[in-house]
Amino acid sequence: MDHPTSPSPIDQPAKRQCRVSHAPEDEPKLENHPQQGSNGTTIEPKVPVRTRGTLTAEFMKVVHLNDSLATSVLKLLDMYFCLWECYVVKSAQKIRLEEQRQLQASNEWLESDSDILLQLCNEQALILWDRKRAVHALCNGVVSALQASDTQG
Repeated sequence: MDHPTSPSPIDQPAKRQCRVSHAPEDEPKLENHPQQGSNGTTIEPKVPVRTRGTLTAEFMKVVHLNDSLATSVLKLLDMYFCLWECYVVKSAQKIRLEEQRQLQASNEWLESDSDILLQLCNEQALILWDRKRAVHALCNGVVSALQASDTQG
């Protein structure tokens, strides 16, 4: 099967460039992180976990071993960075959507509580209005009784 020829690195600049350090901390390191199984047993990872920054270091090793792979390596790195950027953007969107969902739920709860409080306030207002009418009626009755006693006496 024939593969299309890729343009030379001179014809097409890389979309993204990554600063590569040859410091010892950029060398690949393997870390084993045992995990706890559901039945309480410890599960050792089958594939070693690589530390941050080793992808670029690994690609640089490939380029040092074979210069002709530089274009392919740059394309792979560019694709990786694009995918990482998409992942970060999607994660941020997911977080924002979850925050909006929580805010919406809080708003609905507050609206419900506000409706309940408004109903209770209206009931209290009716009770106070009835009491006010009763006090006015009582005052009017007392005034009428006093006036009637003054005219008789």
